[in-house]
Amino acid sequence: MTWRALADSSFLRFLLVGGSFSLIYSFATAGLIRFAQTPAFATSVAVYVLCIPLAFLSHKHFAFGAETTHRSAFLLYTLTQIASLSAVSFVTTRLVSHQFWPDVGLFLLTSAVAAVASFVINRFVIFAAEG
Repeated sequence: MTWRALADSSFLRFLLVGGSFSLIYSFATAGLIRFAQTPAFATSVAVYVLCIPLAFLSHKHFAFGAETTHRSAFLLYTLTQIASLSAVSFVTTRLVSHQFWPDVGLFLLTSAVAAVASFVINRFVIFAAEG
């Protein structure tokens, strides 16, 4: 793959947007919990939800360069994000073993599956080219 093809890759741009919002979410959540002493679960959900509109716009304009979107694009995007959050929360609360390496593997697998599913839904449904 050439550098130009890599730069033009919607998947690479998707990962850049997703990674950026993961960092924003992580730092904002950790900072609020630590320094403002806000409740962890409520803070996590609130920050996640607050990131959704900006992440949607970033994916729309930067990752996928969509001129138009599905009629219910924002609703579908929000539902996709909630489904992803629910899956990760389920794994975190139900399937952890409290053993470092198995849990790292579990979280990496869960994150990877959520990211690929989100990309496919975004690329072929939410931000699909009209036509």
